[in-house]
Amino acid sequence: MNDSDHYNYSADYYNDTVDPHSIFNWRELIPTLVVYGVTFILGLTGNILIIFTTFKYRRMLSVTNVFLSSLASSDLLLIIFCIPVKVAKLFSYTWEMGAVVCKSVHYMQNVSTICSVLTLTAISIERYYAIVHPMKAKYICTISQAKRIILIIWMLSLLLAAPTLKVQIHLPVGLNNEYRWCVRNWDNASIWRFHELYMLCLILIGPFWIMTFSYTLICWEIWKVMERRSVMTSEHALTRYYASVPDEKSAENFIMGETKKLKVKNGRDDTHMVKQVICMLVTVVALFAICWAPLLIDNVLMAYDVLPHLRIGPLKYMSSAFHLMAYFNSCINPVIYGFMSKSFRESFVLALCFSSDIKSSYRGSNYSLRYISRRGSQTRSTSIR
Repeated sequence: MNDSDHYNYSADYYNDTVDPHSIFNWRELIPTLVVYGVTFILGLTGNILIIFTTFKYRRMLSVTNVFLSSLASSDLLLIIFCIPVKVAKLFSYTWEMGAVVCKSVHYMQNVSTICSVLTLTAISIERYYAIVHPMKAKYICTISQAKRIILIIWMLSLLLAAPTLKVQIHLPVGLNNEYRWCVRNWDNASIWRFHELYMLCLILIGPFWIMTFSYTLICWEIWKVMERRSVMTSEHALTRYYASVPDEKSAENFIMGETKKLKVKNGRDDTHMVKQVICMLVTVVALFAICWAPLLIDNVLMAYDVLPHLRIGPLKYMSSAFHLMAYFNSCINPVIYGFMSKSFRESFVLALCFSSDIKSSYRGSNYSLRYISRRGSQTRSTSIR
């Protein structure tokens, strides 16, 4: 479908004797409104709770949680600024909110998305240092350093989203150009195509590979630490008890029994913890890619005329589903990073109950790895939330 087809499509609407603004397909609108509504309520509540609990309770103030607060803030920007405009647009075939809103809403959407992906990438790098290089993390991964990185991320997001202001236009349509659409600049195909490839690389390809690489190294380090912990625990216990048993035969029998007990206990605990951590890390990367890849790839295919600009039938439903998935990512982030953590769950309950007392058991709610340094004498406790 070329540009003339778009204008003809618009003219057909407004040549009709029935006002197109009064015709709505409620069978299509209701599911979309429900998803946007759930995203708005869940995202607003979850992200506000993350920010509130992080800075309300001193024990919750950590480097990772500061990054999560920045992530929650970027998601709130998308939820508060963009979802209401998206919902209003569902009830009109044209754009009636002016050129400023047309450009600004898409700009803020990309600012939020870029900020979110850069924050997710920063979290993966922070966790990599905390687990793989814990001694360096003691000086690199500090709260003050995290705040500086967050400031840089937001400034970069405002800058990197600027091309959207150029490619998004307020397009006149209709017989006498009396109506407007808020669309990409179809007439300047080169800029449009560059913009979509640019967003695909910036939001998906680059960060996805960095996060995959970081979390792969983290998982590998966790397995190595678990093996070292199992060996050192067994050797320590056997040496201690062997020295306390004078009879050689009794000592041999005791050692065999204790070895079996230690192997079973360590095997169960370590396997469970490793599976839990790996599951969370894989979920983080996978859901990010699942939510954003379809929309970004669809935009590229549309820019290169592989798919039509205007969607009818199944393509229309597909496009709507891709947009909903991308927006829904803003409300599942609190679930992934917040509700999977016992410490966050406890803090959420306290916040919702308007309580200022946090349980003293907070420290025990995190899974802690005792990293054995290569020098053999230095250790550092690293939390995985």
